[in-house]
Amino acid sequence: MSKLVKQKSGNTDRHFKGQLETERVECFFRKHWIVLTKDLLGFIMFLGVLAFTAFHFSSIYNFFSQDSLVITVLAFIIIGVFTVYIHKFFLRFIRYFLDIVILTNYRIVILDKSLFLHNTKEALDLNQIQNIEKEQVGILQNMLKYGNIMIILAASSAVKKIYFVPNADFHFRKINKLKRAYIKEKYKTERTERQNLNAPFMNKSRLSEETYSGLS
Repeated sequence: MSKLVKQKSGNTDRHFKGQLETERVECFFRKHWIVLTKDLLGFIMFLGVLAFTAFHFSSIYNFFSQDSLVITVLAFIIIGVFTVYIHKFFLRFIRYFLDIVILTNYRIVILDKSLFLHNTKEALDLNQIQNIEKEQVGILQNMLKYGNIMIILAASSAVKKIYFVPNADFHFRKINKLKRAYIKEKYKTERTERQNLNAPFMNKSRLSEETYSGLS
């Protein structure tokens, strides 16, 4: 089961579903809270309508208590619209916490989930990343320190864009740092493997030299 917990030292954790054996989570983030602004404003307006209804409850009740088919249908429509809106608001709010980008020492894992219908997972290997660009346009993005990060892949020259990244500068530098560390570690591992492969031949050559010296 996925386990992502915000600890005191920052957005770090140790495990998530599908994690590789030697993979280490460096940090994770969700979209900036600005994406919820439209929904929160709509919910505030909805609460205002409820407050108005409660304040004028007697008048509204008398109006809808009339024996009229039109008024009955209107009442059902209003109740239906309110019910659908409430469900939609909370589903979007829950999805905000389910959509997560995880940065590990091997890859970038993008989880895009909803409560019922949507569940996708995309992984970008650090080895496939050719270039990384940060985009912060306008006063609002720079004041609130969020933006977009473009990841250009080396194989297909495709561009993966991650929108509404909080603290975009930090995560931009973090991805660059992880990429450099991955390349360095990969080079070190490949060099060690080459040395291990060449070791028997080197030992054999050294033994031959020592044998030849002994015969001389």
